[in-house]
Amino acid sequence: MYLCIAMKTLLAFIWTAIAICAQAQPTTDPRSISMMNIPMEGHIDSLSVALKEAGFADWGKSDDGEDYYYRGNFYGFRAKLMVSTAPETHLVQSAYVTIGPYSTQQMLDKNLQYFLYKMQQDNGDFKQRNDSWYYIDDFGSIKLSIIDNDNGSRDIGILFLSTAPFYKDALSMGLRGDVQEVVTENAVSEDQFLHFHGNGQLEDLDLVEREYNRHGYLLRAKMKEQDGYSLVEYTYDDNYRLIGRTLKNEKAGISYVNEYKYNDQDEPMTEQQKVFDKTGECIMTINMRNNYLTRDDYGNWTSNTLTLTYWEKGMKTQQSTVLQRRTLAYWE
Repeated sequence: MYLCIAMKTLLAFIWTAIAICAQAQPTTDPRSISMMNIPMEGHIDSLSVALKEAGFADWGKSDDGEDYYYRGNFYGFRAKLMVSTAPETHLVQSAYVTIGPYSTQQMLDKNLQYFLYKMQQDNGDFKQRNDSWYYIDDFGSIKLSIIDNDNGSRDIGILFLSTAPFYKDALSMGLRGDVQEVVTENAVSEDQFLHFHGNGQLEDLDLVEREYNRHGYLLRAKMKEQDGYSLVEYTYDDNYRLIGRTLKNEKAGISYVNEYKYNDQDEPMTEQQKVFDKTGECIMTINMRNNYLTRDDYGNWTSNTLTLTYWEKGMKTQQSTVLQRRTLAYWE
């Protein structure tokens, strides 16, 4: 009983916020579709800065303000780039590169193979279907094709299409796919009910003043408390896996620190929670180890045996095992 009460007291502060990056971040996001290592995601203003740093120049935009045009070098060749955005949010939806025109089949074939080679180096293997080549992963797709012009010449066109939610709130919690809702039975280090918007952002009215980076990972946020606010800070590794989280309640003088480790499938396998008082002394630790039993078609676990080792200052170490089950709903 004491373990249960103490656990609830601690976990009331934990997992109610999203990850924020407190240290130096990776320069790119491996969980996105990229063009020459530039992620084709985020707000158009942020992408525009990245494109200009790569040598692209503005070339105007459409009358409705949804399409933005650039010129620059695509793997060393002069190219045109059109970036399409969502009407209200101006988040990037797709990018289309055009190189040409080509008047001879020999030069067209030569450059086509060159671009295919360079993109496979950066992204992975492309599959040919009819007269086009495709790369598809969990975050989007790339299509390379030949375009016939009215004057008889031909262009090479490359479409970069992002299909993953921009905000990585669900991804930071170890969830895969366009998750809409998660209901967990015997929730321990997460809320029993989680709901995500279609853009991937967690619905949580207590999490305010959110500031995301250009890849959709939260940089800063405050969490509402009864006596004010707590600041939540998160740390990621080079692959944007969550490896640390700190929640500080300065008024109460207490800090909560979580550390995470992963298996070869990038699944969170262990979590360690520590509580520090205002003097910096550790007064409580909880070590958790997951043993995933079943998963759904997206690879998210649906049942899990969670082993907990609990210690509190002045008390003996206790251990328990919890069987968790959860149901997940996805956006279409």
